[in-house]
Amino acid sequence: MSDTRLELAADFDAVDDAQWRALVEKALKGKPFEKAMSSRTYDDVEIKALYTSGNSEVGARPQMRDGDWQIVTPHWNPDIPASREAILEDLKRGTQAIALRMAAGSFPGIPVGSLSAVLDGVYLNMASFILAPGEEFEASNAAMLALIAERGHDAATINGCLGADPIGTFAQTGRLLSSPEQAVSACVATAQTVAAQYEGLETFMVDSGLYHIGGATEAQELGLMLATGLQYLRAMEADGMDLAEAAGQLRFSLAADADIFVTISKFRAARLLWAQVLESCGVTGVDMKLSGVTSLRMMSVRDPWVNILRGTTACFAAGVGGADTICVLPHDTMLGVSGKGARRIARNIQIILQEESSISKVMDPAAGALSFESITLDLSNKAWEYFTKIESKGGMIAALQGGLVQQDLHQAWATKHKNIATRRDAMTGVSEFPNIHEAALTDIGSVPASPENIKPAGAEVQSVLFHRQAESFEAFRTLGESFTERGVKPTIFLASIGGAADYTGRATFSKNLFEAGGIEALPSEGGDDLAAITAAYKASGAPLAVICSSDALYESYSVQLLEALKAAGAAVYIAGKPKNLDALTESGLDGAVYVGVNVLEVYEHAYKLIGEAS
Repeated sequence: MSDTRLELAADFDAVDDAQWRALVEKALKGKPFEKAMSSRTYDDVEIKALYTSGNSEVGARPQMRDGDWQIVTPHWNPDIPASREAILEDLKRGTQAIALRMAAGSFPGIPVGSLSAVLDGVYLNMASFILAPGEEFEASNAAMLALIAERGHDAATINGCLGADPIGTFAQTGRLLSSPEQAVSACVATAQTVAAQYEGLETFMVDSGLYHIGGATEAQELGLMLATGLQYLRAMEADGMDLAEAAGQLRFSLAADADIFVTISKFRAARLLWAQVLESCGVTGVDMKLSGVTSLRMMSVRDPWVNILRGTTACFAAGVGGADTICVLPHDTMLGVSGKGARRIARNIQIILQEESSISKVMDPAAGALSFESITLDLSNKAWEYFTKIESKGGMIAALQGGLVQQDLHQAWATKHKNIATRRDAMTGVSEFPNIHEAALTDIGSVPASPENIKPAGAEVQSVLFHRQAESFEAFRTLGESFTERGVKPTIFLASIGGAADYTGRATFSKNLFEAGGIEALPSEGGDDLAAITAAYKASGAPLAVICSSDALYESYSVQLLEALKAAGAAVYIAGKPKNLDALTESGLDGAVYVGVNVLEVYEHAYKLIGEAS
């Protein structure tokens, strides 16, 4: 066998970045290169079109997972027999760990007193577990440790996380049963017991996903994760624990969403950043335990089937990014207790990615890719800046009590919401390509009732708000349904002029835009007979109309058609920004819809017009 190295590019002339850029600028025909060929994240991290050794930088490599990640499935149904059956089904069919949300405060879930019953038949020396105890962490910790002892398993075979996160609970719910300092201290006492008995069990879960749901950018999420982890680490050290032992009592959880490049880089950055914190504390040899959970922020209630695609993309990114465990939320999560089919799909997403796609067989597959290396480094720097900002305010608890975190997340979400409103940040099935006649999902349990007896709060703070990217669009879809229930169906007539080549693009655009807000678009046949178009409008019974055609035909027909439609009682929009827009507005045009318009404002105005017409 020859030792000659094959040079794939040997027969091609070398091309440098300047030559490539010149060709691109020629193809862009005057469009700004930076605007067309790069983008920036909400942390102002640049995403380039092409990464080369000349425009990228490679930093340190994180210590990554070796082998498969652990498949986690979530459970929160307070119906104990049903939950137990679902847990056993998941474990039989590929799940390796179960996540249990406990009932706490106003959050429904599995009652702490039912922990033994819901885990009946589950071998805790074989299946790992993660608890989400909320403010009831002391009772949950005690119940789980008592159950492990009762089962008599060898301590070396126990793997899991008690999930105590008093700081995260304080931020998410705005309350704790005691002061934050007392709550952390109580968890530290548990951590000392756990560290002395169980090598594979952690006490703390540093969950930054709640900040992601609150609107956090990737750098903010990472910075808040670091600040929370460090506060727990300091508390354990202050109580006499060895720092390396204390670091072993921490597990971290990040939100994984459908932005592949940023999610992969975020998970890689998390390991780099926490390693830097431990190094600063003089701790070596303690690997970060990192979990990934698909983000609730990206989940939709409308057209929930698309959540399967979002979950798959997010799972892929978290797996490539190095998550040790991944929990894919079923696509019907926002609708109630997940059905059997939805749980199966969520499980199989992970199984297929591991067993058929084999993405877990390579350690850090993003290593060496200049794009991921550069984004990871840039994101790490931004996250460290935000982490030091939190530290300068006295740490995580002080930053929450002072309102800094809540204010920063509010501003971050406001910025993102502007892009959602203009559909720059688009969601398939919600803001783009909606299915206005979608059938409701079946095989879903109703949302469990919140616990009746909520204990008095010992400490309160402004909570981090819950946001979803789809929430505003879905609110208008619900409003549209409420109009229909009152006998006023929200519809808009597509008043198309000319042939299909003239109006199809803008008619399709208008249909997607209005139906994303719950206003059904009614098509027309087009043509240049304005009387016929007006008659078709009258026959449709729609309170609204939108004129759709080419700019050339707008100049010839739009004013006349507008006047005819207005005379017929229509509130009229036009698709695009024609040159005669001012003249149309003077003639009574109610609005224009185009790429970049704030569609939420369009919906608000349209529903007002529909209400006036009824």
